[in-house]
Amino acid sequence: MVRPNRRAVGGVAAFAVVTGAMLAFAPQSQAAKVSAHMKCTFTDQVIIDAMGKKSVEGDMDFTVTSTKTSAKPGDSVRITIDPGPSPAQSPLAAPVKITPTVVFAATHGGGTANITAVGAERSMEVPAMVPIDLAAFDANIAVPSGAKGTLKLAPKSLSLKLGIANIGSFVIPCESTKAADAALSLTIPAASTTTGGSTNTGGSTNSGGGTNTGGSTNTGGSTSSGSATSSGSTSTTGTAGGELPKTGPLDDALSMGLLGGTVGLLGIGGVLMATRRVRGSRNA
Repeated sequence: MVRPNRRAVGGVAAFAVVTGAMLAFAPQSQAAKVSAHMKCTFTDQVIIDAMGKKSVEGDMDFTVTSTKTSAKPGDSVRITIDPGPSPAQSPLAAPVKITPTVVFAATHGGGTANITAVGAERSMEVPAMVPIDLAAFDANIAVPSGAKGTLKLAPKSLSLKLGIANIGSFVIPCESTKAADAALSLTIPAASTTTGGSTNTGGSTNSGGGTNTGGSTNTGGSTSSGSATSSGSTSTTGTAGGELPKTGPLDDALSMGLLGGTVGLLGIGGVLMATRRVRGSRNA
C-alpha cells in the first residue's frame, strides 16, 4: 500500500483553505425573479393588421442579477436582466435584430426615480405568432444622485426595437399595468460627516523683560514678527522658563584674554620673587 506524501497532503489542504477563503470573500451575486403584468401596444399598422388587434397583455417574468450588493449615489452598476416570454409576438417568422430597453421604477429613502437599462443589439430567429422570449442581456444602470437607504428596482416597462430585413424596423412598447415587486435591491452606504475642530486663542507672556503676544512678538530688546523677521539686538533681557543666557564668540575672546593676562602676571611675579632670593643669598 502506498502512503500519501505528506507534502502532497499539505498542498491539497492549503489549496482547499485558499479556495474556501476566496469563495467566502468573493462578491456574492443576488438574483430575484418577479412577475409583472405587461400590456404591449402596437403602433405600426402592419403589425395591427397582422395581429388583428392593437394590443396584447399578459404576465411576464423578470430575473435581475448583480454582483454588487451596495453602491454609492452616482455609481454605475452592471446588471444582468433575463426577461421571460413577452406577450408581444412577431406577425411572421424571420431573423430579426432586437434591442431591448427596460425601465425600472426605483424607490429609496430619498424618493423615487426611473432608471433605464439598455441592452446591446442582438440577432435572433423569431417564430411567427409566438411570444418573443429574449435571452438574458447585460446593461449598466446609474444610481440616482440623491439615493439613500435601500434602492429597490421594480420592472416598469419593456421596449423591443425590432429590425426585419426588407421590411424595416418598428418598436413594441410594453407597460406594467400595476406596480411590480422589486427585482433588485442595493444598499446605499450612509455618507460620513466630520464636524468640530480646534481653535487656539490668546497668547503667552514671558516675564523678565520679554512679552509674547499671540505667539509672535517678543519685547525687551528683541522683536519677531510672523516668526520670519527679527529686528533690534541679538540678546533678550531676562530668562524665560529657566533658560541660561547665551554667550557668543566675543565673550569667549574676552575670557581667554583675561585668563592669558592673569597667567602672565603670575609669571612675572614668580620671576621677581626668584630674583630677590638670588640677590639676598649673594649679599649674605
